[in-house]
Amino acid sequence: MASLVELTELDRRVISTIQAAFPIKARPYAVLAEDLGSTESDVLVSVKHMKAEGVIRRIGAIFDSHRLGYRSTLCAIAVPEERVDDVAALIGEYHNVTHNYEREDRYNVWFTLIAPSQARIDAILDEIAEKTGIDDILNLPAIRLFKIKVDFDLTGEREQRIEAPPIVKPAEIEPVHFNREEKALARLLQADLPLVEHPFAAIARILLECGYDVDESWVLERTAAWVDSKVVRRFGAAIKHHKTGFSANAMGVWSCGEERVEEVGRIMASFKEVSHCYQRPTTPTWPANLYTMIHGRTRAEVESVAARIHEATGLETPRLLYSVREFKKASMKYFAEGD
Repeated sequence: MASLVELTELDRRVISTIQAAFPIKARPYAVLAEDLGSTESDVLVSVKHMKAEGVIRRIGAIFDSHRLGYRSTLCAIAVPEERVDDVAALIGEYHNVTHNYEREDRYNVWFTLIAPSQARIDAILDEIAEKTGIDDILNLPAIRLFKIKVDFDLTGEREQRIEAPPIVKPAEIEPVHFNREEKALARLLQADLPLVEHPFAAIARILLECGYDVDESWVLERTAAWVDSKVVRRFGAAIKHHKTGFSANAMGVWSCGEERVEEVGRIMASFKEVSHCYQRPTTPTWPANLYTMIHGRTRAEVESVAARIHEATGLETPRLLYSVREFKKASMKYFAEGD
């Protein structure tokens, strides 16, 4: 388990702000400083401290895979306990696998899979089944997306419930087409933003050195446009929540009649402790169709949130699949060689 990191009041205010949205400005730390009543240098020092301590995984763009023409799915495989490490390691070798966890269930190794086509996803799952000798694999692509907002309340100032975002049906999303320069920029933005006063100018310099005729203004304009059009779902800080005290998380799996899915999904998405909420297909061995990732400082907090969701929706009590181990957590490398 990751050790808790001591955060100053400024650290907490900075991280609470940049989780949701990092300023896409020439001098972003100056913008943050003005909003937080601090100085540019102090805010940058705060971010560097949290990065060095491992609180911040990275700062950058989280792209919507479907807007880039990619496909994604959540998968789980039922692995004998004595083989979990080996099977998880094999799965984690695929660069298409971004998240890979052990959870408390018969389906005990869960992973997300992103690829340029459905055919590639199917091929990878067939390879995993062949290499492991295990064909009891769930393939659960999202039908409706009610919420993706990994944004932990580190100040305690937020309301218990929020307005649910608009519902998205991934299968209906039209992909955008990037030119050569845009693909190069996307490859840099999905990495880690340089920790300097003018990070977007630094990115422009890298692109110039690679032969792309762009400048800082173009980088800022393109990045802001992608955020506005939802090609980038979020531009901000990804954090290691265990280091900030949020040491418990569980995937709540719920069963809901199709006629109530949209109503219930909106209710679930309104809880601030829920970072992800999806409808996914059922299978003969897996009847659940709604999923909520619930975060808390303790298991008791997670169970309290699940109880409140149960009361608000009227659904049966969910199965809570707690994370046991994190084998892999990475950002997808879009437009990478080998796709």
